[in-house]
Amino acid sequence: MSQINHNTLTLPIACKFVASALSYPERRAIYVDQTFYTYSDLWKIVLSIYNRIPTNKTYTTIGIYCYNDVATYASIIAIGLYGAAYVPLNNKFPVIRNKHITEQCELELILSSEENDMLNELKGNAKFVFTRSSIPFRDEDASDNTNCYDAKSYQKVEQEYSCILFTSGTTGVPKGVPLSHKNLNTFFDFQLKNYDFNKEDRFLQVYELTFDVSIFSFLMPLLVGGCCYVVPDKGIKFSTIVQMLKEHKITIVSMVPALLNYLINYLPEIHLPDLRFSIFSGDALYHDMAVLWSKCTPNGVIENFYGPTETTIVCFRHPFEEQKSAVESVNGIVPIGKPFDGIEFKIVNEEGNKTDNGELCLRGTQVISHYLHHANPDKFILLDNKVWYKTGDVVTMNSNGNLCFLGRTDSQVKISGFRIELSEIEFALASITSKRTVVLCLTDQNKINSLHAFIETTEVYENEIKEQLATLLPYYMIPVEIIPVGTFPLNVNGKVDRNKLLLLSQKQKC
Repeated sequence: MSQINHNTLTLPIACKFVASALSYPERRAIYVDQTFYTYSDLWKIVLSIYNRIPTNKTYTTIGIYCYNDVATYASIIAIGLYGAAYVPLNNKFPVIRNKHITEQCELELILSSEENDMLNELKGNAKFVFTRSSIPFRDEDASDNTNCYDAKSYQKVEQEYSCILFTSGTTGVPKGVPLSHKNLNTFFDFQLKNYDFNKEDRFLQVYELTFDVSIFSFLMPLLVGGCCYVVPDKGIKFSTIVQMLKEHKITIVSMVPALLNYLINYLPEIHLPDLRFSIFSGDALYHDMAVLWSKCTPNGVIENFYGPTETTIVCFRHPFEEQKSAVESVNGIVPIGKPFDGIEFKIVNEEGNKTDNGELCLRGTQVISHYLHHANPDKFILLDNKVWYKTGDVVTMNSNGNLCFLGRTDSQVKISGFRIELSEIEFALASITSKRTVVLCLTDQNKINSLHAFIETTEVYENEIKEQLATLLPYYMIPVEIIPVGTFPLNVNGKVDRNKLLLLSQKQKC
């Protein structure tokens, strides 16, 4: 990994937390696991974990086996101060998936607040440091550095990346998205310049830490002296989110639009006068759902954000206005809007030529130039002697200069904001059944997406197959149903006719 010089864009974003910790020591920084921690508390926990990182060698990447506790969140900051890239490992994911990630990142150190059997299966060449003993923190771990004002003095490694996140891969193996310090600093600089987030704000953190928007929900409040409220990882999540929005008078929330679909029957009863900004990203925001949510937040602003992980969280925005969006929405979907500062875009056809309706390609200081180990190089193309990222999203520009989402060029879908390659599920199913498989994403009347699998066989043992899938894929990639089809119908080109498969499944239910 390349060496860098210290400047405003290449300094780890976690270092900026130090200024808030010193400016607002007694203010609340984070609420997690039903406990408030002040900036002073969190700072000392961060230093305690930082001082547990072994000193016998340096690490350019450090894994975090993620739990919903303060030690996990403090570990993100501690690794940032150290200068390494953090790699979140989801404790809900199958061992084999986390193993793919640890191997791709060549992790030699993993932090975890808990010990469990799965960690032993991940071990390989990695050393584990358990951070639970940092809570409550030990004074001797923090006393030497508590009053240090120079965050750069903590850096033991100077390298390009801030974190490495993983998305679904077409070959059955997740692909790594390395986000640099420059990527993240550019993103946060834009947010701080264009929004009046401040120390009085209370942010709700609804995402798993392997989901890119969690970076915004966790770190943004810590940059402005506000407080991050972490949604518990138990119970009915959408119900808990609404409860916390009310109980803690949350002022800023970022959510996937799909959440509104689950709340459809409760929206008329929800009243959130304290909510200043509702930020939606990760999937299509439907106009009618945005209208219903706007009635719940009479004093708030709704922003529709867009951006794949490869563009560092989000890189387009569209302020929602009911009347304008009613006119501009395409297929009922609110526009994704205009790009952030420093983001360039092109709309191209299959030959890479400019077109009115086509694939959206992006470049700029928020956009990565390659995947980890240069996987899937076809997603990065050279146009006008510049490298562009091919999003796979089909868009068009309307008369107001706003981009509108039209669909996908491939089989990638979204489930509750998670990007899923249908071919990855098909690959896993085929490995289990040794049969031809097809997976479709269907949308119900409430606009909720779900996965449905078809196997070319006369009989399936659905529960058994789902259990085996759970050892290979994350929970959100498990189809809700698995349907046997004796012989797949084919179209005139000899390919599986997916529309006829859908009709077959509907007939079976009648």
